[in-house]
Amino acid sequence: MKDILKGVTVKIISVIVMIALIVGGGCFAYKYYIGKITNKTGHEVVNSIEVVKEKLETAAELNTGSYLCTDVITWEDSKKFKDWKIPFTDKSFIVQYDGVVHAGIRDLTKAEVTQEGNTILVKLPDVEITEIEIDNDSFEKLDESNNIFNPISVEDLNEAQQDLKEKMREKALEKGVLDIARSNAEAVLSEILTAPDDAYTVEIEWRD
Repeated sequence: MKDILKGVTVKIISVIVMIALIVGGGCFAYKYYIGKITNKTGHEVVNSIEVVKEKLETAAELNTGSYLCTDVITWEDSKKFKDWKIPFTDKSFIVQYDGVVHAGIRDLTKAEVTQEGNTILVKLPDVEITEIEIDNDSFEKLDESNNIFNPISVEDLNEAQQDLKEKMREKALEKGVLDIARSNAEAVLSEILTAPDDAYTVEIEWRD
């Protein structure tokens, strides 16, 4: 009788051990494969974000809007003593230049990049006037009133150019160059940042 009970007990213990091994092995396998999936997913998330960031860094400054114009500026000056205008020292000139006002995103590395699932959200810094170029070869003097006591100098022309750039900036803003740059930037960046294998999708927003 004792031998029978002993045999039954051994079998029961063997079954319990086998069940424990199966359950333990199942838990281990589950954790192992879930861990691999999690690590893989996390790795892909990091890679996707890094790819997008690298593309933004490579592009750096992105000019997507421009305004071409020809402007005329009249410049006048005279010598002064304190607030008193010295007679016979007046000088003036009227000049014309061609120029280009560029608008876009000055620094794409300031974009905020986050990811939710397969969607990467890129929040961009707003567009701005990035550069105003004056074509010096287009210079044309339309009128000039020089003065032997106060001759026109290179500094006068440089100052006139700065005034002209400000005038071009105002015109470009009136013509909506920032809206054009913003719309073009969305189209260009959507094309650049999209994954060729559809591994992720990109949504573009503008920072407040």
